[in-house]
Amino acid sequence: MDNYDRTRGGTDGRSSGRRGQGNVIKGPHSALTDYLQEIGVSEHFRERRRREAEEREAEERQRSEAAAQASAEGEQTADAALAADMQQEEISAAEAGTSSQSARVRTRSRAYVPVAAAALDPVDETEEVVVSVADAEADTEAVEEQPVKAKGKKGKKKKKKGNDDSDYENEDEANYREGLNRSSARKGGRMKECEVCGKRFLQRGEHDESARILCAMCLNSINKAVGDQKAVSKRARETVTRAPVKQKKRMKKNAGGLLEYEPGLPSLQDLCVRAIAKNLDQVESFGDITAQSLKKLCRIICKMRTLDEQTLGLFLGPDKSSLTLYDCTKITRTGIQRIINECAHIQALDLEYCGRMDNTALIDLGMNLTNLTSLRLDGAFLISDEGWAALLRDCGPRLTSFRVRFTGFGLVAMRALTVHCPNLVDLCVSECIDFDDDCLATLSAPITDFEEQMQEPERVLRLLSDRRDRKGKSSGISMHPRDFRGSIPSWKPLSKLQKLDLARPHKPMSSQTASRVIRTLGAQLRVLDLSGFKDIDDLFILDTLDAHCQNLEELYLNECVSITPGAMAQFFHSQRQKAKVASKGYRRVGLGRCYMLTDSVIQELVLHSGATLTWLDLNSVDDNLSKYGLLALSGAIYKRHAGENDDSEEYVLEKQTSGCVNLEEIDLSWVRCTTDSTLDLILERCKKLETIKVYGCPYVTAFAPRRPGLRYIGRECDTL
Repeated sequence: MDNYDRTRGGTDGRSSGRRGQGNVIKGPHSALTDYLQEIGVSEHFRERRRREAEEREAEERQRSEAAAQASAEGEQTADAALAADMQQEEISAAEAGTSSQSARVRTRSRAYVPVAAAALDPVDETEEVVVSVADAEADTEAVEEQPVKAKGKKGKKKKKKGNDDSDYENEDEANYREGLNRSSARKGGRMKECEVCGKRFLQRGEHDESARILCAMCLNSINKAVGDQKAVSKRARETVTRAPVKQKKRMKKNAGGLLEYEPGLPSLQDLCVRAIAKNLDQVESFGDITAQSLKKLCRIICKMRTLDEQTLGLFLGPDKSSLTLYDCTKITRTGIQRIINECAHIQALDLEYCGRMDNTALIDLGMNLTNLTSLRLDGAFLISDEGWAALLRDCGPRLTSFRVRFTGFGLVAMRALTVHCPNLVDLCVSECIDFDDDCLATLSAPITDFEEQMQEPERVLRLLSDRRDRKGKSSGISMHPRDFRGSIPSWKPLSKLQKLDLARPHKPMSSQTASRVIRTLGAQLRVLDLSGFKDIDDLFILDTLDAHCQNLEELYLNECVSITPGAMAQFFHSQRQKAKVASKGYRRVGLGRCYMLTDSVIQELVLHSGATLTWLDLNSVDDNLSKYGLLALSGAIYKRHAGENDDSEEYVLEKQTSGCVNLEEIDLSWVRCTTDSTLDLILERCKKLETIKVYGCPYVTAFAPRRPGLRYIGRECDTL
């Protein structure tokens, strides 16, 4: 049986009621339906609730019509009795000032309000009406026979049935005598007595001593009597001045953008650059401008997303030797061709977010820019392995720097790179979706049958054809074995490579393959970035990295979570023992998101590279790190010893070193042991420290140490 409940019978498509019960098809009920049946909620119950709601709406409609009719009658009599009522109210106010107390009368209907009081405010039925004893004597008996309570302005309190009205009335009377109701008590103010009717009311804000003290009801009546609403409204604003409402502090954004933010006052040159960026549509040429200012101007324009094929010409010229564009999302193949034509002698090309570049545009770059030695492309996801292979075949021998990110750089492209780019000094293949363990293996000597087969050109073409067929599309590039014959030699290492960046691969990298690459290239490397290699372990760092990488200046091991803290500390200790001179150490070290690092790792790092370290990343190293590990940056090396009690431990200062005297930037985000006092001790030794990132550090407050040239990024008490 399907999950539908249908009722058959009757030609009009409607249910036939009880006569059609025999034709009813019932399916399974939901849990909510069963629960409602158990507690007695049925169709009759919902019908009764619907009728009650309709009756309540009808009663409220009648009540509102009656109130509107009463208001209309009050407005007709208000103009005639206004002068007499105002005079009578002034006399009553004078008598009320000499009397000991006044009677306070609440009414729900205007039948119990004197005509003078009704004339003062005939529209607002929610206000309380207060009259003196003399004016209320005639209505006292009627009020005692039928005590009522005025509704609140927003109807928050509902009238209870039975004898509960007296409780509400007593509560309101108590609140009134205190001078403040619940909402008024939160907002603040002071109690005043109206000069006309003697009513006590709450006045907020400042009040001019020379102005008359009037309640809202009397003020409205005077406005109507005068007839000039604009003038009276102005006097009312002068009479009753409300306190300014405190608005929430809004986040302030830097006008120039975060990319070009510099602490302190901007220079005149920076202000001119920002003014040009904001009025770029009126600029025909930049004229004589320095390379630094042009680069800063390009960053601002790209951040504003105004770089397109029309404004591209402002950054081109035949005398350009390098070109950097930070946002090429609006640059198509026509723009790439314009770069080729107007910058024919360019040597370094850096294009970011070039998602519209395809294989044809890339091959045109390689064929026509004959002086190109440095190429960096980010986000070129339309380029296939065939396109990369064709580019590297054309311009690979003259390339010294090749950096790609966020693209599909696979096995065939890596094979072409290792064969056609023997002069590479800087190589970056970061966050590429097709880069896998086999691609990494091409950087080392082939040892498997598959790696041996990849040396043959025919097999490379066959792999290209297979991948194109699997993807179901063609790249538009025709390649033949004769294009490779005689041009693909046997494998040779990249003997000139000094910078290797393979950060954050999308596919897992084995520790064995990484060890092969380090054994081949480690001795010549100066910069190594293996961030995101989550499978490299203690054996890799102790047996391979420690043994073959003695000349490293920059090491990035972010997110290498398989390396234990003991192995990391032992690695830095071994590097310190092998260092021939005391000044030899790392300049930049990245250990972000290595969550399990301990104090000993930071201490061994400082002992090894304290004199040379300028940049350090400890983002999210929070699980086992304490403030004594951070104090190692100031040169204080603490060791943990057992206390007097068996369960207690204490830290004892073991030695004092010079610390990280050349440190310029440090990332301590989400290291929650960072405090103001810890930073104070660190800054005493780190005199060159300029930037401290403290996202997620709640104990770094506005009282953190400050000095000229130092800035905090991510502090909770700061706003941009």
